[in-house]
Amino acid sequence: MTVTYGLRYVRDTGRSDSDLPPIPFLNRFNNQFYSGLGNRVNNPNTNFAPQLGVAWDPTKNGSTVIRAGIGLFYENAIWNNVLFDRPVRLSMGRFLATQPACVNGAPIAFALPGTNTPVNPTFCGQPIGQVQSQIASLQAQYQAAAAAGGNGLAPNPSFIATAKADTGPNGSGTDLFFPGYRTPRSVQMNIGAQHEIHKGVVLTADYLRNVSTHTLLAIDTNHVGDARFLNVPNAKAAIAKTLTACGVGSIDAAIAACPGLHPGPATIADFAMAGLDSGYSAIAGGAPCPTCAFPGITPNLGGNQMLFPIGRSVYNGLQISLKQDVQSPFTAVHSLNLQVSYALSRYISQAQDGDFINSAWSYADPSRYIGPNGLDRTHQLSFGGTVEFPKAVRLNLISHFYSPLAQNLTIATTGAPGGIFVTDALGDGTGDGNLPNGSNGALGSIVPGTNIGSFGRDVSAADINRVISNYNNNFAGKPTPAGQALINAGLFTNQQLISLGAVMPQINPAPAGQVGNGWLHATDMSLNWVYKFKERVTLQPGVSFFNLLNFANYDPPKNIMSGVLSTVGTTPVIGSANGTAGKQPDSLRVGLGSGVFGLGSPRVIEFNLKLTF
Repeated sequence: MTVTYGLRYVRDTGRSDSDLPPIPFLNRFNNQFYSGLGNRVNNPNTNFAPQLGVAWDPTKNGSTVIRAGIGLFYENAIWNNVLFDRPVRLSMGRFLATQPACVNGAPIAFALPGTNTPVNPTFCGQPIGQVQSQIASLQAQYQAAAAAGGNGLAPNPSFIATAKADTGPNGSGTDLFFPGYRTPRSVQMNIGAQHEIHKGVVLTADYLRNVSTHTLLAIDTNHVGDARFLNVPNAKAAIAKTLTACGVGSIDAAIAACPGLHPGPATIADFAMAGLDSGYSAIAGGAPCPTCAFPGITPNLGGNQMLFPIGRSVYNGLQISLKQDVQSPFTAVHSLNLQVSYALSRYISQAQDGDFINSAWSYADPSRYIGPNGLDRTHQLSFGGTVEFPKAVRLNLISHFYSPLAQNLTIATTGAPGGIFVTDALGDGTGDGNLPNGSNGALGSIVPGTNIGSFGRDVSAADINRVISNYNNNFAGKPTPAGQALINAGLFTNQQLISLGAVMPQINPAPAGQVGNGWLHATDMSLNWVYKFKERVTLQPGVSFFNLLNFANYDPPKNIMSGVLSTVGTTPVIGSANGTAGKQPDSLRVGLGSGVFGLGSPRVIEFNLKLTF
């Protein structure tokens, strides 16, 4: 028996902007859920990583070994997380920035770089051809002011105390580290056995478990758009403003006709544009919206999406391999090495990707969703071998067969104001379809009754209509939590919300023959000749065929079939989980890309010449 143990210490600096001082302004975002948000960001200094491994030969003849191990391993925080934190924490400096002049037709007042000269654009909402000279003039004025600053320091327009928000076109478009930052880490465990069945034939079986914690999830600490924080006076003001614009005296009259705004009846979008909406909506874009009906906990502040070290993922896998090595099996073959391996696994997490900036699918309950992530494959089978021929000729062959990836199912958004009344099924402010609202901002809520990665796992293409029917029967046509908040406050009735289109939509059923995500299959082959010059120089010409049989593969990571389910009244989308019958579109086929990590791409032939010395 061999026992291996050790302890590793890890201290990584420059990964959390802990060198910067506290920012007292951030404490304005403190509330009943969070405190100390303005503190200096923590730099983890006590990352100790123990490891323990055991290998035991019960037969004492080397034919069998039983192994087990466990260890703690710390992750390296990627640079992009720092890149999106630091610009918001610096009050002065020289920064790359794009100053918005208009958002949804409304002007954005700002000061020229390095000056106090106010600018109030007058061309917003105008046909661009008629005001292009004004736009070009303002751009030249802005660039000249920036250049005049030289290398000196200038006020940072994205500084959190200036923008009062750190997301959206009216904020900084970034995500700050939560001050209690902790290094992402994994506990890796394995136990397995290896046995020589016959001379040169080895069978290996291992169970592996990897539990990752402290990965980063973004949460809006101000809970902008959250149904729990309805501002009733603001809602009443928005309703009154809409009725005045319509030229009517009641909500029912506006539902009948709204001649002051457009032909036909009023819609929820009319009320939303008057302020009956989230602060992430078109009227605010994530900036402070003290007049919005759902402005967040503190109306004078905007969204504050901070990266909390609360993410978790779990990998469980059973891996089995059989390897055989044979010397001189045939007259024309010097040696033959064959192997086959199979993995049965499940990889679940709270986001499709474990790195970069991920927003929680529920700001109110970040741990609500955890399921198969964007790299989970239930079955992975590979087999291949190497054949050594005379004259130093070598043939390599390997084949892969991987089961499909998983996908989230979400409700298609309308793209119109008032999304929190239509597709925000949780009422936490996410799922409204507003892009500034985190990494999932353009998406609606996960379809009630499903989880992260449901499509391709507990929901197949064959029974997608069962899930859709369950949603249509139990959720469609009913108010979201934001709509229910309006009802509870006595501002609207349920029937009025239905008439305004402020209820959850019906989802289109999938067509007959709806397809699911595709398997990945590929066979690669290479033929090489090795020639040695004396002892230290080796020349190896060869040719390789990747995806030799040119299998058509679909649904690679990041280009998988869409899980956005189209709604009744809209056209089903080809390439989606409820709009693709018979065959997937070529847009989802694995392409050549950059040639790196191109497993399953169309056949590629590579000629190579390798010199080793």
